[in-house]
Amino acid sequence: MQENESIARTSATGLPVTDEFSQFPFLVDFLWKDKGNRVWWIVGLAAFLLQFVLFKFRYPFANYMPDSYSYLEAAYNNVDVNTWPVAYSKFLRLISALTHSDKVVTGLQYFFLQGSSIFFLFSILYFLKPARGVKIFLLVFFIFNPLPLYIANYISADALFTGLSFLWLTSLLWIIFQPQPYIIILQAVLLLACFTVRYNAIFYPLISLLVFILSRHSWKLKIIGIVLGFGLVLVSFLYTSQKMQDITGKRQFSAFGGWQLANNALYMYEHVPANERGPIPVRFAQLETMVRQHMDTLQRVKFTREDTVSSFFYLWNSRGPLIQYLVREYQKDSTTSYFKRWASEGPLYTDYAIYLIRKFPVPFARNFLLPNAVKYVVPPTEFLGSYNMGADSVGQLAKDWFKYKSLKIQEHTKARGQIMAIAWYPVFFAVVNIVFILGLLSILVLKAIAWKIYGIPQLLCLTVVLWLFNTAFSIFASPVVLRYQAFPLQLFFLLSTLLISRVYNMAMTNENSSGQSV
Repeated sequence: MQENESIARTSATGLPVTDEFSQFPFLVDFLWKDKGNRVWWIVGLAAFLLQFVLFKFRYPFANYMPDSYSYLEAAYNNVDVNTWPVAYSKFLRLISALTHSDKVVTGLQYFFLQGSSIFFLFSILYFLKPARGVKIFLLVFFIFNPLPLYIANYISADALFTGLSFLWLTSLLWIIFQPQPYIIILQAVLLLACFTVRYNAIFYPLISLLVFILSRHSWKLKIIGIVLGFGLVLVSFLYTSQKMQDITGKRQFSAFGGWQLANNALYMYEHVPANERGPIPVRFAQLETMVRQHMDTLQRVKFTREDTVSSFFYLWNSRGPLIQYLVREYQKDSTTSYFKRWASEGPLYTDYAIYLIRKFPVPFARNFLLPNAVKYVVPPTEFLGSYNMGADSVGQLAKDWFKYKSLKIQEHTKARGQIMAIAWYPVFFAVVNIVFILGLLSILVLKAIAWKIYGIPQLLCLTVVLWLFNTAFSIFASPVVLRYQAFPLQLFFLLSTLLISRVYNMAMTNENSSGQSV
């Protein structure tokens, strides 16, 4: 009776739901004891090793961008708070206890990222069981996709965050399809890890909340899972906030958030006519004066800004009013560390940005959100587009940390310039998003799945909400660059392929049975 019901479910949806809770009671069984997975693991690991070795012949040294030196400085000083989350700096410090080889760092990043993504793919393939051709196509794409090589070669948290995001999402997938109590704990730990590596994970707890609500766990386990995940993130939030207060005297979670929001608001404020700005609260008077002086200069003098793609001028440029205000505030202070001075302005800039956005919501939508949405559709390659920012040398901190013989790295010379292997990804990301949306619409219009049957509807709900949150967060609060979209790009490529495959199979089935194409 149960066997017949399982067969009926498969034929009704075309995407079977597995009720065999005992088949893979432990993840290690799923990873290795399954013969098909074991073969692909061996093929994948061999391919990863070969690709990494060949890549290192082309790029023998790690890649650097401004963020890299911030992470290295935090690792060198072993600080608990920094411009960025410090988990990646702790990772660098841990590796340094064993070796100072940048190849070990980048190699670990690459294998962790690829291993995590393949684990997620195997889980999807196990639960959804697509056609053999689709399975091979997806495996080949994930194994030989060049993007992870370039992301992992950076001294940056991007590779760890992307890999952890895949593992976290995999745990949610198992909670939906094959809930086991131990996965609840694993999910909470992975959620915390994502949050401490990059604050882009700020909406991840809401995704976990949705999954637990939709899952088949008892309400007791649902509540335990929700409380455990949110609790760990809350502890991290309170700890970081307290550390920031100890250093700056002002309680805040992320100073960068205030700077980022002010940067976004000022891109809008550039387009507000002077006669419409009106009075300003006394608290912002000095800052507003410097901002207006800058805006007036923009009207009179046209100068080239290096942020025309990434929109970060007000964050880092010394000619911008945010940096100028910081310098003016501490012009007589030569003892306070730069980080403390920089972080101390975070709360003021947050409040100032919120004031401007509330006062000019329509200009903000028109002059910042809309252009940022366009960038989200085709995200710029930013630092991924060139090796070592086009330079043939590294900073002193990188030389000291990784024990380079010289700042001048001659082997980099031939690798400088635009990286053609990355140049096509922005357009590819746009295509993936379009295909994902069309796939979802096709599923809805053609009624290609049975919505009353558990599993697939929950997975689709999860992915749609994740797509919406990522899109909204990227457009409103985060710099839109390709490396920040590495996780959603691979995720939604996989899902788009499965959706289109389902629609195609349905059309072929109808054509064979009725003689007419759908």
